[in-house]
Amino acid sequence: MNKVLTVEKITKEYGRKNVLEGVNLSVNQGEIIGLVGPNGAGKTTLMKIITGLIKNYSGDVFIENENIKTSKRKKTKSVGCVIETPGFYPNLTGYENLLFFAEISGMRDKSEIDEIVKSVGIEDYVHKKVKQYSLGMKQRLGVAQAVLTYPPLLILDEPTNGLDPAIVPKLRKFIKQLAKEKNTAVLISSHILSEIELMCDKVVFIQQGKIIKIESLNRYSEDGGTVSFVTSKIEALESFLNERNLSYKVIDKDQIQCKINTEDLENLVSSISKADIPLRSVYEVKDSLEKKYLDTMRGE
Repeated sequence: MNKVLTVEKITKEYGRKNVLEGVNLSVNQGEIIGLVGPNGAGKTTLMKIITGLIKNYSGDVFIENENIKTSKRKKTKSVGCVIETPGFYPNLTGYENLLFFAEISGMRDKSEIDEIVKSVGIEDYVHKKVKQYSLGMKQRLGVAQAVLTYPPLLILDEPTNGLDPAIVPKLRKFIKQLAKEKNTAVLISSHILSEIELMCDKVVFIQQGKIIKIESLNRYSEDGGTVSFVTSKIEALESFLNERNLSYKVIDKDQIQCKINTEDLENLVSSISKADIPLRSVYEVKDSLEKKYLDTMRGE
């Protein structure tokens, strides 16, 4: 996969305090990465550096292999972003604002605006003046503005802030569609961990300005996963797993959890059955992102 965003050794200080310290990060084409951490961890600062809103920092940011410190202005934008509350001309309609930003973004085919308006679900009010918009309406208009010209990189800082919960699935679907169909690389932060879990391929944990862990959210990782076996013959299953040098942990009088490559699971279950060890249940054990977040932030 081609890297769209590469962040190398980014450090940012405010006074004597390091807000970011030696941050390294990359996002590939079509990849959605979630950035999570407590308030003050440096998430918004990092996003502002990537989008060029903060100029004074040490380290380098490359977008499509171009260093943003030295890259020249392109005909179309390379980054779309929604950071904090989106700013629009209040006396213009949402559509007029989009037309204006489309012009300065280099969008040639204005019919794409109608496509984007429909995708983010703002067609009912896009022709009203922005001063009449609620926070949630502005957020959705902000996402529409960010994806004009379908830039290779999309940065979203708390995009569901102020949104009606009924609207969130539509926005999630749109972001996933962008990544899949337009090969857009997406970096998104949110305090709603369930949304990050549903949307993202990976999650980046950041604390006190440092990235402390990057974890895949794909259901099946290369390292395999943990599978739970429930059986009435626990001792026989232990002997079976010992013979094959498989690591396991006895959880209960009738339950064992075993680390296994998911590709080998089918054959293992078949072999257990042939050994006359009855299995009442077999299921994958998967921690929620909330648990992973709490464990990571506590250093567990």
